[in-house]
Amino acid sequence: MSDDYMTMNEIMSNMGFKHRTSFRKNYFLPALEDGAIEPMYPEQPNHPKQKYRLTELAEEWIKNNSDHSKE
Repeated sequence: MSDDYMTMNEIMSNMGFKHRTSFRKNYFLPALEDGAIEPMYPEQPNHPKQKYRLTELAEEWIKNNSDHSKE
């Protein structure tokens, strides 16, 4: 599992999204609920330095569904 934590805004920017409310509702919260991302401070969801990273589940999904794995 990666140790690269990012804020929600960094994730949103890296994915090319600009509208925070829509990103949070349609992508971020579902990924969090499905276990694809995990918070740095799980017991304090509103921690001022909260960041997130991909889980092993998400990394495995990416590995199995990337274009180069279909060759």
